[in-house]
Amino acid sequence: MVVRILLVIGIVIGIYAIFNNIGGVFSAFQIKDPTLKTAKILQSLLPVIAGGVIVWVSALNLYDTFKKK
Repeated sequence: MVVRILLVIGIVIGIYAIFNNIGGVFSAFQIKDPTLKTAKILQSLLPVIAGGVIVWVSALNLYDTFKKK
């Protein structure tokens, strides 16, 4: 039961990381300087990717806990 709660919390944290940082990816395309644009994209895209991985892993593990029962 505790494992499932932690996995749901992981999904919520991952979704929060995605939605909190996705705006920075889209706003980076308005910057004219290519160096600053690249830095802004990387600064915002890496947490989005990490959040996606957290959601993916937590969702798969949560699915496996329900599948085993």
